Amino acid sequence: MLSETEYSYASSQRQYFIENGANATYFQWLQSKGTNFTCYLEYLNSLSKEQRLDNKIEVIRTIIYALHRPIQFIFFYWTILIFILHKFNLRKPVMRIILIHFILRSLGDVIDKFGDLMPRYFSNDPIKDNQGNIIGYKCKYDSPAPEMHPLRWMVTRQIGCVLWCFGEMVGDWYPLLRTRAVAKKQKSMWLVYISCGLFNLSKIALISVHFSLSPTQLYDKQGVYRKKRVNKFYFTYWLIQLLIIYASMIYDCTVYFVLRKNLSGIVKNSSGFIKKFKTVSEYRILVSAFVGITFLPLVSFTIIAKYYYYYKYQYDDLNFSFDEIRKSINNVQYYMIFIDQILLLHSKDQTINSKTSPFPGSNNPYFVKKSKSDLSLSTNPKKQYKNFNNSMVSNSFHNNNNNNNNNINYNYLKGDYKGNIINNEYNMNNSRFNSLKSNHSNNENRFNTPKFGTMNSQSSYNNKKFINYDY
Repeated sequence: MLSETEYSYASSQRQYFIENGANATYFQWLQSKGTNFTCYLEYLNSLSKEQRLDNKIEVIRTIIYALHRPIQFIFFYWTILIFILHKFNLRKPVMRIILIHFILRSLGDVIDKFGDLMPRYFSNDPIKDNQGNIIGYKCKYDSPAPEMHPLRWMVTRQIGCVLWCFGEMVGDWYPLLRTRAVAKKQKSMWLVYISCGLFNLSKIALISVHFSLSPTQLYDKQGVYRKKRVNKFYFTYWLIQLLIIYASMIYDCTVYFVLRKNLSGIVKNSSGFIKKFKTVSEYRILVSAFVGITFLPLVSFTIIAKYYYYYKYQYDDLNFSFDEIRKSINNVQYYMIFIDQILLLHSKDQTINSKTSPFPGSNNPYFVKKSKSDLSLSTNPKKQYKNFNNSMVSNSFHNNNNNNNNNINYNYLKGDYKGNIINNEYNMNNSRFNSLKSNHSNNENRFNTPKFGTMNSQSSYNNKKFINYDY
């Protein structure tokens, strides 16, 4: 039983109850705690001291969990990893995209968790006879769904949806920027802009649908939850979600259409899916389209079946939702942002290493070893360099009459003319060594000039596709 002090406090809360079909304003509905004050008193009288203490602990736990939501965000550790790899350089557009995407979506998760601070809304629940006629009302304390509490609906589903959708829309610009960096001059680039705009408009439509269901429409004049009205809302909601998936597929396919000329040569030269996925940035964009195509028939079937049973049999409470699949389809494209950035940085490091190696040609697969007397171009750069030095010093001190007999043969798989150029380069340097017999160490230093490296580095560079890493 309530004490006199507790009953006095409970009575002061009566102003926050909308009873007997009273006309209430929008803000009165947001401040309301229920539609039946008697149910509120009944609930308070049913609580023991232990249950009241447990309710206070639950409030503290919910606040802590809400503040913990950014760390619990599905892309939190991916975001931190990209920040570290890019050295927190927020001047890069991709860094700003990832940061805004993280802030907005994680704030939506925080607000959604704060909604658990409103677990109860005291309303009437109709009692029906066997014929479905209402013969009375009973108290309903809990509001397990956000749409059963006006303020919780507004905070978690209207404001929360704005943050989630705008965060996703910022992330949706990543394929657009990647495509523009590669195919900016193509006339068909306008297709990517239009498809990206349609994709963003579909999410703005989702926000508008949430605001179409006002907190004032959740309960009728008898204080009963309007379940049929909310079910109709979710019919529209799932239709918009289906349109979002279709718009996502159109966006991805448009990106592929614009990039197909850039991809055609690379795809033919690559061997296998894994190699193409690792080396071609634009190829990774297609993965999200493939996932959407895979699950689209299932999602489409559920939405069509939901409408079929509603219009044919008036079944409006069938649970056809596949929200986990929808989230999986939705998040694949955002996973691709982080995977793409990691593999791009990996490719950049490989390119830098190939240019700064002691003998750049060692990374070129078109150079091979012919015999023991030839220049060894094995996979060990140190061994190559040592063999080259020994061969050159030997020629310098022992070949006075016929220097060309000990020339090192280069075998370039793509054409002998490259080997001739390198051979001539070698002859010129060999002559320099023969003219400086008295100073053995200086000859070695002179050999280390970037002549040979420059030739091989250029050959290696010509076999690589340019990738813009810092767009």
